[in-house]
Amino acid sequence: MHYQNETNYIIYLLKCAINMENPKTPDTTIDWNIIYQLAKKHKIIPILCFAIIKLPKDYIQTIEHMESYMLMYKQNLVLDANRSYELERLKSVFNSLNIDFILLKGSVIKHYYPDTFMRRMSDIDILFRGTDFKTLDNIFEKLGYKIMQNGAKDTAYFNPINNVKIEMQLHLIDMGYSEWHEYLQNIWEKCSNEQNEYQMNLEDFYIYHIIHMAKHFKNGGIGLNHILDIYVMNQRFKQIDWNYVENELKKINLFKFNQTMQTLVNYWFNNKIITDFSREEIEMVAKYIFSGGAFGSKKQQETNHIITRGDHKLSFRKKLFPNSTIMINYYGEFLKKHKCFLPLYWIRLNFTRLLNYNKKTKQSIHHMASITESNISKTEKIFHICGLN
Repeated sequence: MHYQNETNYIIYLLKCAINMENPKTPDTTIDWNIIYQLAKKHKIIPILCFAIIKLPKDYIQTIEHMESYMLMYKQNLVLDANRSYELERLKSVFNSLNIDFILLKGSVIKHYYPDTFMRRMSDIDILFRGTDFKTLDNIFEKLGYKIMQNGAKDTAYFNPINNVKIEMQLHLIDMGYSEWHEYLQNIWEKCSNEQNEYQMNLEDFYIYHIIHMAKHFKNGGIGLNHILDIYVMNQRFKQIDWNYVENELKKINLFKFNQTMQTLVNYWFNNKIITDFSREEIEMVAKYIFSGGAFGSKKQQETNHIITRGDHKLSFRKKLFPNSTIMINYYGEFLKKHKCFLPLYWIRLNFTRLLNYNKKTKQSIHHMASITESNISKTEKIFHICGLN
């Protein structure tokens, strides 16, 4: 892998942070600028800093970008406190209005880290039922929030005072991922609750995490945070029924994906010998994850869409007229129920693209044009290793 010494040391620092261990000073060949750029790309600076500040003080003074590490470390401390405060406000409001809700992703898993601020979050994700988005808009407006964006399955709200973002979701995953979407539809019945707050059991929380990872993996890539979450859950979920987890993942064709991710976790953090995969295969997956950043690159996203469509080469025609899965993810339930309107929605999509033709659109076209047969072939192999094709 490119920058092997730096990537190895990043994994080592993450392990030290989770296990509350003092890291050893690296050798003189380590390029701290590369470490910083990778950490920034994967949005892991706060947790990496947690380990770095335990290095010898005289060595810390020589580390490049140390001021930036400390700034983001402190900013995340403040953001974590703000999120906790806002979450308590929301819980109180939802309970008073009889709105059922389930906290998702980082707002749950962060409590299994040594300190909650270590798990970086971009927003608080909440699944809800018992109300509609119009009512939620009014609720959040009264709480001082503004609407950031809204889509077929969610609306994102932003508090300009403390920079907290909340994403309210009607579904756990986009409807276009029909197999996973259908599987998660009865999640409420599997939860326990206290008043209107529902909680997944450990098994279903883990399964949802794998589904969410697989979605991002197919869309363009996953980051180190996703892998680190698995490492943390392996350590902290002491009572989890792994037989149940594996059987359920087999039902939705994610058993091999989970097996690949677990192998990578053991390879990185537990120094375990690879058995079910070749070292070359796991290194390919590791490179895919490291190179993409927190959620993959735009070029990789376009490449993945080609693979997901079952194509073997770039097609601008299929980019202009995406398949029903992509369109349903974008436009929601109406199109899912009335697929005969797909041609009209293609017209709508491309008309919107023309109206909003900007720098981002130009970059997207550039990324598509730069995709090679080698890019597609490598991605196909990675998908095969992970059981996603």
